[in-house]
Amino acid sequence: MKNTIRLWALCTLISAQTIDVNALRTLGQSSATKLGLDRTKLTQEKQAQSLVILDRPVDPSLYFVGPGDQFRVNIISSNEAFNYSLTVSPTGEILIPAVAIVPVYGLTLHQAIKAMEKTVKEWNQNVKIYITLEQIREFKVKVIGQLEQPGLYTATPMTRVSDLYQVIIEQYSTKIEEDEESMMERSVSETDRSMMYDQKSQIADLYERKMRVPEEEKEYQELSNRNLVLIRKQDSIKIDLARFGISGKNDHNPYLQQEDILVIPLRRHLIGIYGGVKIPGKYEYVFGEFLSDLIQIAGGLRPDADPEKIEITRYNGPTEKFSFTVEFQESKDVKLNPEDHVMVQYAKQYKRQEIVYITGEVVHPGVYSILPGQTTIGNILAKASGYTDRSDSSKITINNRDIYEIPDRELERILLIPEENRSTSERAYIKARMMTQKGALETNSIIQAQYIKDFLVAKNDIIHVPENFDYVEILGAVKRPGRYPFIQSYLYDNYIEIAGGITSNATRNKFVIKAGTGQRLPAKNKTKIDTGDIIFIAERMEYNKWIVLKDVLATASQIAVLLFYIDRVTNSG
Repeated sequence: MKNTIRLWALCTLISAQTIDVNALRTLGQSSATKLGLDRTKLTQEKQAQSLVILDRPVDPSLYFVGPGDQFRVNIISSNEAFNYSLTVSPTGEILIPAVAIVPVYGLTLHQAIKAMEKTVKEWNQNVKIYITLEQIREFKVKVIGQLEQPGLYTATPMTRVSDLYQVIIEQYSTKIEEDEESMMERSVSETDRSMMYDQKSQIADLYERKMRVPEEEKEYQELSNRNLVLIRKQDSIKIDLARFGISGKNDHNPYLQQEDILVIPLRRHLIGIYGGVKIPGKYEYVFGEFLSDLIQIAGGLRPDADPEKIEITRYNGPTEKFSFTVEFQESKDVKLNPEDHVMVQYAKQYKRQEIVYITGEVVHPGVYSILPGQTTIGNILAKASGYTDRSDSSKITINNRDIYEIPDRELERILLIPEENRSTSERAYIKARMMTQKGALETNSIIQAQYIKDFLVAKNDIIHVPENFDYVEILGAVKRPGRYPFIQSYLYDNYIEIAGGITSNATRNKFVIKAGTGQRLPAKNKTKIDTGDIIFIAERMEYNKWIVLKDVLATASQIAVLLFYIDRVTNSG
């Protein structure tokens, strides 16, 4: 009797399970068909459209499930398999067809999967179930602060604070630029605006300086990146993106969660750090920060920094301040105050490299180290292994950008004087300056090139050896002006002959303009010509004669009119 009862119970259980599986199969196929989930191509396209770029795989123990998350659910019975794409509802629940509704909002991914597995197992313990997160949801995060557009911004559970901050800071920077441009446009006329943007004249620069917001004011108009606050339920999480950039610790830059509130204030206090740090400047103050933290954010100490001499200037009132010195070893114990000024002393002479540049036609052009007061141009030429076969060793130029940028006060003074009021010596100074570039030295002969080898070089000198071009230019009143090959034995009259001779409108003004110095020398038949020289023969200018004639006639007519009026006045008297 007992065996019969047991057999009947077993059959009943098997029958019930078969009914459940059949019901699951029927409902599952119906749901899949209605939802279009049997169309693999459509599902793949949907996944591609909503692809979220991740910085790391999702951690099931840290990812919190919410409305919009989509799961792939695979249920396998003894003779059937079902695949579902199930989305968490706006109320935070997920419906497993023919099984149950499972609340999952606020659970971690790991907890949500366990809850769904448990529910299916309670319904039918003989099936196998596989669940994975298929698609990450989007949600809104509230962002407040001194922003142009505070409000709700789109994020995902894999969006970090820095990702959202970057979007907001770009909008904020664009708005600041637009406001400045708008202010300038309202303050100047259309003509002035055209001049400011097209000509970049001095007047435009003046307008720009007047319209520009002072740097001191801009410092406190920038959004904070070190004192952000993330309000999460009852907690306030401090966010320091600068510290995250240095340490890479995610505590300073967490993932966002639904219902988070991000507060982005303006900068409130700054600290300046200068001298022997790699990135000197002003940095935002963070309460409780130590000197060692600020040095780390500023890139750390430079190799030439003196770790025993770090001066801190601190305010002990609105205007009163004092200074004290600390060592780098003590920096972990030195707390900073708002508006501190930190100066890390460094050695200017630390491993100082004095260099010069040599370019052009030398065997090994490049940058060479020198000993100030000892190294000569000849030493540098020797280091560069001498001249190439194509060099013009008679023409060496030495320039120095640092010397060139030193103002020539005498030239500036003379240029402020009206031309007609300048003295002969002042005009001569302008001519001499135009002939020789400030900070430069040039040679124009082999003798000068030999002499210049003993010339001491200075830091950042640029030595250039040009390529040799053997030519002479003949310009002006000759029949065939142009460029001609340089021939060592040719004199002035030889070059005039190959240029076809002098034309009939030539004047007696004949010059040789020397290539090396730009000097204009009177030309004679036996004048020696060097490569690169210019022979110039002035022509008679018929146009100038007509101008002179017109001036004479005009003056004569004016005198005649004047005499006529004088005669009339005399006769009337």
